Amino acid sequence: MAVTQDGDQLFGIETASFSSMIVESFSLTTPSNRVDLDDGDGEPLGSTIVPQRQEASLTVQMGSADSPPAIGTTVVYGSFNVNVTGVDLTETQADYRRYSITGYIKINA
Repeated sequence: MAVTQDGDQLFGIETASFSSMIVESFSLTTPSNRVDLDDGDGEPLGSTIVPQRQEASLTVQMGSADSPPAIGTTVVYGSFNVNVTGVDLTETQADYRRYSITGYIKINA
């Protein structure tokens, strides 16, 4: 049976429904700062690296009836708890939406 586009039916998909987020990609970065150490006279003693919090970026697909996570909520992906700091709608097509979600990894979860 061929599936055709008739306005109510999606091409190639007989039942288009999503019950949760489908993760397309996940990336994790750990930025750091270099801190220069000086003595009391302002002469350099050396430098050290101070790691910052880990930041995560996810690209997810959701159904049009589902709501994306709100800023400030926590999204769980594998063993990571991501505090959401940004949600951007990047694509809308038929019955699904693609979002880019940014945040940082929650520590002491």
